[in-house]
Amino acid sequence: MTTLTLIAVAVVAYGLWKPHRYATALALGGATPAGAALVAGSTAVPTFYFVALGALLVLFVQLVHRSRTRRRLEHPVTPGTTPLLLLAVWAVVVTVAAPLLFDGMTVYAAGGVPNQLRAGSLTSSNQAQIVYAVLSVAVVVLLARGAGARTQVVGLAAGLTMVLSLWAYAGKNLGVPFPTGFFDNSPAFAYIDGAPGGVVRFRGIFSEPAGLAVACLVTIAYMTARLPQVRGLRRVGVGVVLAIAVFLGSISTSTTFIVSIALLVAMAVGVWLVEVVIARRELTLSGVSGAAAALAVLPFVVPLVLAFLTGEVSAKVGTSSYRDRSSADGDSYRIVLDTFGFGVGLGSNRPSSFLAAMLSTVGLIGTVLFVAAVVVLVRRTWTLRGYRPVVWALAAALLTKLISGPDLNDTSGLMWLCLGVLAHAAAVRQREEAVEQTPRGQHGAAALASRDPDGEDAPTPSR
Repeated sequence: MTTLTLIAVAVVAYGLWKPHRYATALALGGATPAGAALVAGSTAVPTFYFVALGALLVLFVQLVHRSRTRRRLEHPVTPGTTPLLLLAVWAVVVTVAAPLLFDGMTVYAAGGVPNQLRAGSLTSSNQAQIVYAVLSVAVVVLLARGAGARTQVVGLAAGLTMVLSLWAYAGKNLGVPFPTGFFDNSPAFAYIDGAPGGVVRFRGIFSEPAGLAVACLVTIAYMTARLPQVRGLRRVGVGVVLAIAVFLGSISTSTTFIVSIALLVAMAVGVWLVEVVIARRELTLSGVSGAAAALAVLPFVVPLVLAFLTGEVSAKVGTSSYRDRSSADGDSYRIVLDTFGFGVGLGSNRPSSFLAAMLSTVGLIGTVLFVAAVVVLVRRTWTLRGYRPVVWALAAALLTKLISGPDLNDTSGLMWLCLGVLAHAAAVRQREEAVEQTPRGQHGAAALASRDPDGEDAPTPSR
């Protein structure tokens, strides 16, 4: 037992004491992504999933209470949660059945280490990933039912990792007291502070610089979208965290960060143009001024950015790391073909990118179920401007995963927090639509629509 264990227990106790605010406990649990709440030998339970165990308990109590009181569902199932529930079931089926169906097939662990599937045998990695998948879906379902699933929950989880990583930077470079090793107590990670050639890299409180870069990008996406929605001290706080994320991302020296942020900016510009040209979004003075300024500097900035990206990508392509990652993805796609799209189960194969990981582990069906859940939730919540920061945070998380993030159940839990908050938004919107369909529901719908996820006046949905 460590101090981090005691903190994790305190966070769970807080969540159980206030189950209607359990989302906050989950955000706090995800703020130490490279740490473990429990360690037994080589087995470690990440803090987010330790807190998620409490979420599963809260959800179970709610369902039992509803069953005992014989209450029926007041509304249909929340959009997007059904595919995720089916994904959890399918993941268990594939993980258990794949060793029986493909006994002796060669799969690859982290680092490209070859292993073989054994009939009737589930590895500790298989068992852990199944548990994490079930807990992740339980988190989404609980947040969909409420549990304090406000927009700033995602900001709390992302922002806290930035503040702690800045503290680590100050401790390393400025002599500020910092509990070195406190966040690095998990035997499941190899903590990497360098690169080939003796180059020193900064990883913050993450296990490697790439993890810090991904968190920085998610934070930048969230805080940039959140900044126009807040006022006063909140705006100052959001701006400070945004500046911290930009700084830490720049010193992480991660190619993933550089490529992803360029793609994310291009995506944001494309979305803005579509809303203006096709959806006929109302133009504001700030929007027009920003667009004019961007167009003015575009001819000067684009060549520099393209030259920089080309140099970085070319340098990366020539490294052994790139060759190893490409080889791992190629082997995973061959596994997809060899299993006829069925997959080999969670925890059996670990390539370099998310698509290769999904297809090779949960197969075509599992991948389609996950994509369906994401599409449904984003489509149902996109017009709710109060939740736009969460949508952009989810987009950033998925974008970095597609480039170099194979884990469905990463230890930060940020992706699942985003999905849970969006599921709650979809549930709220569903209730509003149900109220609007009743003869006396117009005033009730207006009252519901007047509140945003932070308890402030809700932004007007875009048309």
